[in-house]
Amino acid sequence: MSTLRGLRELHVQNFRCLRDVTVPLGRLNVLVGPNAAGKSTFLDVIQFLGDSVRQDLVPALEERGGFDQVLFRGDPLRRSPRSLPRVNVSVKARVTQHASESALDHYDLQFWKVRRGLVREESFQFKRTRGAGRRIKIKGSGVEFLDEDRAPEQLTLLQEESLGLSTLPKLSDEQGGKQVRQIADLFTTFRVFEVSVARAKRPASFEDMDTLRPDASNLSAFLIWLADTDMDAFERLESDAREMVPGLAKIKFEGVASPTSGEQLVHAQLLEEGLSQPSPLWEASYGTVRALSLLALLYDPNPPLLTCVEEIDHGLHPHVFDRLVDRLREASQRTQFVIATHSPALVNRLDPGELIVCERTAGASQIPAIDSHLVAEMEKTSRLGLGELWFSGTLGGVP
Repeated sequence: MSTLRGLRELHVQNFRCLRDVTVPLGRLNVLVGPNAAGKSTFLDVIQFLGDSVRQDLVPALEERGGFDQVLFRGDPLRRSPRSLPRVNVSVKARVTQHASESALDHYDLQFWKVRRGLVREESFQFKRTRGAGRRIKIKGSGVEFLDEDRAPEQLTLLQEESLGLSTLPKLSDEQGGKQVRQIADLFTTFRVFEVSVARAKRPASFEDMDTLRPDASNLSAFLIWLADTDMDAFERLESDAREMVPGLAKIKFEGVASPTSGEQLVHAQLLEEGLSQPSPLWEASYGTVRALSLLALLYDPNPPLLTCVEEIDHGLHPHVFDRLVDRLREASQRTQFVIATHSPALVNRLDPGELIVCERTAGASQIPAIDSHLVAEMEKTSRLGLGELWFSGTLGGVP
């Protein structure tokens, strides 16, 4: 695992179909498995943490139907036979300044339902300096600071149901607010990239240029911004686009006025080989727009720490998968990827350590369903590619 910032492990108990999973994460993580195996739920756990920071814990739960809808519906894992069932999400990451592979940042959240409402406990652990570390424990409204080099300190800072991940970034840097903010930012900046082809085809505002939206609705504005700020990156994107979109020669841009407000907008134009005039992006095919949107994502110079893409192969021809995986690996040095696919052809291009097989047994997900080291050994002794091994059922993760 590189020294780049990001998630190293996510442990989840009793969150929907995730009764008890521990998932190690690298720079590029590709989830495969049948429908209802838990891939989307795993990604939603990350989204849930981000929603909890932005909105607080109760609103994030209400968006998902409340605690009873989130709790695993089978026999929940319990701390003791008489304890109330609780949801637990534990994170290991490397995001703060003095974290290392041997001293990772830790965040743990547990919450459960009692007659009077919701109860939650949290803990943070990180290094504030190269020597001493700090642990913050939260229970109810109480916050306890535990340092390696000083006596414990206790404060009353929070409301009973208010999430520390949301509130404690307001602490002073001396108290650890900077480190808590960095851990929280990992989830608040998390981007779920789900292209809206209809919106991506439209002209976009010049005021909305330097950050690619999660639905790619500002695609034209982002592309012209990239061309203006980093022509080398744009030319490489354009070269990849020519390989992924048959007949494409060049990407051009045209200014257009909004028919309603009169605002000046920008719209991408695609010049094809053998044609003297470019075609507007709104005439392009579904696969063309999706390919351009993915390339824009992969060439984004300022991405969030964590990016998720569901069904990344959707609308793309298998012929382009070699190039796609190469660009994913390059982009994973700027943003950590958690993506999902159903394509054996794409999985054939992966390394065993990039593959996470998902299964569901007796209502509960198994993620990973097979250890990556075992996958590597099986690939070495097989004549089949990694995708064929998975598709054949040898690795699990098939209907």
